[in-house]
Amino acid sequence: MPARVVVVHDETDFSDRAVTALGFAGYDVVAFADPMAALNALDTAERVEVLITRVEFEPGKINGVALALMARTKRPGIKVVFAALPEFEHHAAGLGEFMPAPVRVSELVETVRQLLTSAG
Repeated sequence: MPARVVVVHDETDFSDRAVTALGFAGYDVVAFADPMAALNALDTAERVEVLITRVEFEPGKINGVALALMARTKRPGIKVVFAALPEFEHHAAGLGEFMPAPVRVSELVETVRQLLTSAG
């Protein structure tokens, strides 16, 4: 059974490219533009191994750091990848892998592969 990856990003171009590349690499991928919709889906999903998100969303929405922390509460083993502007790296420190934007989807796929390989 392929690993389940959830992409939570409101930049449609990045999200579309990530979903396509990860799907092509054999992962079961779903994407959300809204972090609260993703959080609700995490409640009901049978399994999720990797969360890919950004740090900052539009005003009024929870940020990616809060999303990652809540996801970890619901799913303690979840791996997190932040794909965000370089100035947000310190916000994500200790919570997961950080990939400075612009992120190459080939590097994103490789990061996911390494995270899942190291997880056993």
